[in-house]
Amino acid sequence: MSIVNTNTVNVKQPQGLKVLFLVEMWERFGFYTIQTLLVLYLVNKLLFSDHAAYGLFAAFTALTYASPVVGGFLADRYLGFRPAINLGLVLFILGYACLFLFKSILPFHFALALIILGTGFLKGTISSLLGRLYEKNDIRRNAGFTLFYMGINIGSLAASIFCSIIAMKWGFQYAFLLATLGMIVGYFTFLRGRSSLEEKGELPAWNNSFFSKNPLLLLALCVLCAAAFSFCLQFYDTISNAILILLVLFILFLVWNATKLGKAEQRKMMVLGSLLIFSAIFWALYFQTFLSVTLFIDRSVDRQVLGLTIPTAMFQGLNSFYIIALSPLLAKFWIWLEKSKMNPSDPLKFALGLSCMGAGFLVLALAAALAGPATPVASEWLILSFLLQTLGELLLSPTGLSMVTKLAPSNWTSMLMGVWFMSLAAGNALAGKIANFTALPTIVPDSFPLTQFYGHTFTKLGWFSVAIAVLLLVCTPLFNRLISDSETSSS
Repeated sequence: MSIVNTNTVNVKQPQGLKVLFLVEMWERFGFYTIQTLLVLYLVNKLLFSDHAAYGLFAAFTALTYASPVVGGFLADRYLGFRPAINLGLVLFILGYACLFLFKSILPFHFALALIILGTGFLKGTISSLLGRLYEKNDIRRNAGFTLFYMGINIGSLAASIFCSIIAMKWGFQYAFLLATLGMIVGYFTFLRGRSSLEEKGELPAWNNSFFSKNPLLLLALCVLCAAAFSFCLQFYDTISNAILILLVLFILFLVWNATKLGKAEQRKMMVLGSLLIFSAIFWALYFQTFLSVTLFIDRSVDRQVLGLTIPTAMFQGLNSFYIIALSPLLAKFWIWLEKSKMNPSDPLKFALGLSCMGAGFLVLALAAALAGPATPVASEWLILSFLLQTLGELLLSPTGLSMVTKLAPSNWTSMLMGVWFMSLAAGNALAGKIANFTALPTIVPDSFPLTQFYGHTFTKLGWFSVAIAVLLLVCTPLFNRLISDSETSSS
């Protein structure tokens, strides 16, 4: 038995981590600018109805989560990670610049299409490129990805704070300008840091291809695709329905293919397919943060603190703040539970996550009930509600990613990771339909009980989430047994 001398092990992170950390931070800064402000911009500036704003937001975000499936495939087979990231950053810059420069609806759709394509090329590939900087059993890997995840949340928190203030003080266009400048910084950071990536993420097929010698033609082709794609965004309900149908087809495809596997793999796939459905429901409720909850804050919450008005979108930064603060503590807590042999199973963590989500909505419902018809809701209630919902996210999201790697057959991991992100896309699509229960009528009389209207819907969403959690809790012993039996039979 050999003893590893930890003093000789290189614990210094690769230089490329710093580059990718900063690029992802700026990418998330730009994306969360549009995600936190989109519904407010549609309703208050472009004068969309609540229903239309919810529908377009749901279609846009669903496609951004679905696009890495296609973009990752192209990067794996034809482009390579580095050219794909480079292309994605340029598309982001063009998209945010269009949001800043143009105010009419057609350029707006075109800008959203550019952002969707940019996400497709960058979102999955940048994580894959980071993984290439480590050997398979490199002890620095987990710490590196933890730091990388920190960059994601720093970018989203900064967007929630700074861009919301700029949008309130000087207008939405200047917030989009800040997002554009951030993406430019991210782009030049990537260009200057290419040498630190150790020539990882390149494909011989790309280096010898026509488009590598004519990159502007590739960019022009993507812009033309975005122009065509922007036309489709007008049919947001159809897009949302298609995403939901696509997830169902993916799950049926997995079930059909699972019949060709051994019994152990079949049991794991049964659990995984079931939990993907619960995952989609969770995300449909979670993304109300950017839909119905955003308009509730804007219309029914007292945002005055010490004589200052807090921008509506800034409250969404509570989620990122809680993630940054709680992730290290929760990671240590899971390790302690594991050592004590009390660590909850993955299905149980899913159920607890859904319970926390439901509790977050019930807090908002209670706040609305206590406020009264003519009294705005105290903003302190949002602090508790976002805390509960973030705990739900931390219980479910990392567990889901880990679950895919544990339950997926060895040659299915990449595909099933794509299906996991499809469950997020389906959740976004479903979120728009759920948010329609809070859509205001075209003409709202002065006597309309606005706060209680939102509170009534949040009550239903809260108890619905709790009911789904109870259903999953009932199924948890079965899921645990299926996982245990599959591990026993495969050992």
